[in-house]
Amino acid sequence: MRPQKFQLPCNADSFVHTDKKVVIVSVFGKSQYHAKGCKTNMLSSILQVGLLDEVEVDKESFSAIEGYYDSKERTVYLHLRGLLDTHTLLEEYDRFVEKQDCKDFLSVWAHMRDKYARALLVLFHISHVIILTHPTHTFDYSYMHLFRAMDIIRQKVSPQLSDVLSCIYSLPKDWVSNGRPCSPRVLFYFETCPAVFQDPNSGANIKKLEHSLEDQIYHVLRKNRIVTNISSNSLFAIPANQEFVYVHTGTTESRDILGFMARKLIQSCKVSSGGSTSRSLASQDSNIQQEDSDTETRSFRSFLQQHIDLAFARGFDDNVGRHSVPAYFEIPNVAIFCEVANRVYDYFIHGTDKELSTLHSLLDTDVKFSKSRCSKVLPRALQTYQENLPQHYTRAYHETKLAHAMAVFEMHARGPLFEEFSEKLQGECEKHWRSGRQMCEVLSLTGNPCTNPIHRGGSEGAGGGEQVDQRDNDNELPIREHCSGVRYICACNCGRCQGSREDPFSLRQSNYDYFQMLAKQCGCAQLENIQFPVFQPSTHNYRPAQLFSTKRKDSFSHVESSTPQGNTQACSLGVNNTLNDDIRTPYGSGGQSPPTSETNEDVPKLSNKTSLTPSDAHKVVIEVSDSDAENAKEKSLVRQPSTTEYLPGMLHTESPAGLLPQFSSWSLVCLGPSSLYSHNLGLQHQAGVLPTSAFLLPWDVTVRLEHQKERGSLWPTIGDHNSHGYSSRGKNFQNMNTIRGRKSKGGKEFVVKIFVGVEYECPRGHRFMASAPDKVLKATGNGIVKDSGNKVTSSTADMPLYFPCPCRQTKPLIAQLMRIHVVTPKAPVHVTLNPRVQPGPPPCPIFVTGCDEPIKLSQSAYWVLRLPYVYMDEKGPYLAPKEPVPTSHGRLLAGMYGISEVLPEKK
Repeated sequence: MRPQKFQLPCNADSFVHTDKKVVIVSVFGKSQYHAKGCKTNMLSSILQVGLLDEVEVDKESFSAIEGYYDSKERTVYLHLRGLLDTHTLLEEYDRFVEKQDCKDFLSVWAHMRDKYARALLVLFHISHVIILTHPTHTFDYSYMHLFRAMDIIRQKVSPQLSDVLSCIYSLPKDWVSNGRPCSPRVLFYFETCPAVFQDPNSGANIKKLEHSLEDQIYHVLRKNRIVTNISSNSLFAIPANQEFVYVHTGTTESRDILGFMARKLIQSCKVSSGGSTSRSLASQDSNIQQEDSDTETRSFRSFLQQHIDLAFARGFDDNVGRHSVPAYFEIPNVAIFCEVANRVYDYFIHGTDKELSTLHSLLDTDVKFSKSRCSKVLPRALQTYQENLPQHYTRAYHETKLAHAMAVFEMHARGPLFEEFSEKLQGECEKHWRSGRQMCEVLSLTGNPCTNPIHRGGSEGAGGGEQVDQRDNDNELPIREHCSGVRYICACNCGRCQGSREDPFSLRQSNYDYFQMLAKQCGCAQLENIQFPVFQPSTHNYRPAQLFSTKRKDSFSHVESSTPQGNTQACSLGVNNTLNDDIRTPYGSGGQSPPTSETNEDVPKLSNKTSLTPSDAHKVVIEVSDSDAENAKEKSLVRQPSTTEYLPGMLHTESPAGLLPQFSSWSLVCLGPSSLYSHNLGLQHQAGVLPTSAFLLPWDVTVRLEHQKERGSLWPTIGDHNSHGYSSRGKNFQNMNTIRGRKSKGGKEFVVKIFVGVEYECPRGHRFMASAPDKVLKATGNGIVKDSGNKVTSSTADMPLYFPCPCRQTKPLIAQLMRIHVVTPKAPVHVTLNPRVQPGPPPCPIFVTGCDEPIKLSQSAYWVLRLPYVYMDEKGPYLAPKEPVPTSHGRLLAGMYGISEVLPEKK
């Protein structure tokens, strides 16, 4: 007869022969994944369980207690399925990964173990015999911690459990006081054994292995005080004079359930020959038992049966010692068993007693270890962060120190609380940094942070005046100016003196205030200079203009114009859309080719205000005509700039129309007559210029005039001296003011000599000239300059805004183009300048001076154009690179230099 299957909690009415006394045998332990949580293989011939049934575990208690009532043998078998089964554990872990309720599985593992231990306590309070099964042949020492925790809880909850059991009628008082029918006897079943014991011809004795395991298990249990001399005081007992370890030497059914079922089916078919199928299946139990007894002299059933028989005979008395008291042992009937099992199950599974809740903390060893370890490491990591800290430091330094502290913490911290204490460490370090050690960190216009403690006030800086970290108590911060502690050496507008300057945090401080202060010390404030357009307020309520990110056409955009040169670039700031016809864009910069002369294809013909041609960089042709004079006088209406709103940044090609800056970031001064510069001696009045580079580049420009009788000319006659002292024979003249002339088919050609210098300056004050876009000017030992100015004045080549400094440093500094030197000739021509700088790669805007037309320099004079120290638009400053970069990163656009004729005054 097949045993009756049930599940705790159970109903006594569903059982037969409820008045029979029964022995309760429970099975728990670990199982392999393929076994699907089934650990009753050793009882398969008795229970005939469905090994292929799906595991059904309660989602709340993470366990399930299955029962089998064998009325014939008067035995109740209980089978605990739970988290120690690999199949169930993996399913619960998959659910945990899907939900991700917490960061670490170990954080919920103690909760799962607590639920499983409660189910296990039910078995230890209602069972007579408990079988601990294990998939391998080695004892699992992790049970020691579980048994100790269960024993502590058993002793704590004993009074409460007695109160629960006292409500059961006809339950013996000793059972009520002890809380259980006896101290259960635990047997150990190992599913596998070494291969040598499976070979019948090896001669190995399995009993030696079993006895060795018994000695090992008994020693461990006694050492951990799980088993004592008095069994009633222990969680469980082990027999003193009987075997309690069984090692299975046959095939392992749990590894191959399908194979096991197939073998059993074959056995049932073999023994059913000659009879009906139904009768053979009904007698399957006896047949299998007979097969087991025939093929195996030792079986687990006989091993277990001797303990069951002893329980029915006189009970268990596992006390040892001289003065041992007989142990209490009670065998209940089925009705009492069901009632006691239900009460005990409800108390341990659903109980909320304070003593019972301490089981979780006893089993939560991983979290407790993690808390202990992390608590010990946290101060050490925090000390690592606080070592050698400066008085104030930046966020970058804070993050570096925090990373170092986190590395120390990660090296020693362990367990599921790692993330929690890691966040706590970050919070403590952040709090330590913000408690008076936080640096201001507003970036200067050159990219250096303010080193003062966090404060209010100061210039806007590169970040537009916003603090790096906004805090709620910003109003309590002190007010002070920004200071990065970095100082640079920079020359004045004219370059004759140098001074130390602080790192600028405002555009005005960078491009205007410093140079005005140094100009007073140098004296160049008294020199002749050209004023650039700036904002002129007409009211006291003027304000900065509100700029929008959308682009629109303004006074600097390219437009169509019906001028002799075709497309031009308008530069007026006025009140209407009429363009100034006198504004000319140098050829080569706008992509337009100059018109060619019909009379001479070799030499281009230009108007009286023009610049160099891309095909012939050193020749400029000026056509003198009456129409030119008339066009020079014609002026269209010019839009007037605003007098109530000013441009907050620098002027560039994308700036809105009608707005001017409050101050000019450019400077153009005249040092004096051209005789100040001697090409043989070089630059003697400039400070900080490298000796080998202290020269300007000679630039010979050929100017051709076509003869026109209708107007006079200031140019000398070929071969004659004139009242101005010019001569056409240049071989007897060796200074820069010489004009050499000759006749040509189209008219007269004159050669004028101009000296130009493109100066770079590094942060340490080293200054040098460039002889080409990729070359530093170097004179010979005798002061002879072999290069000419054609490469730097070419209308097709851009000059880089940044260039490596040739000074001897471990890491070369980056110098910036700061000044343009021009020595004009004693000729009736104006050298014109139209500087346009693009400090970054496109779509970076092009910064301009704001003049309506190219700037005319006076004759026979030494002029110095100082470029902005910092380029800044509405979006912020354009920082200089830390390492050499291509010319496209920053450049002075080609077409800057031009030549125009000085027209004679009409009498």
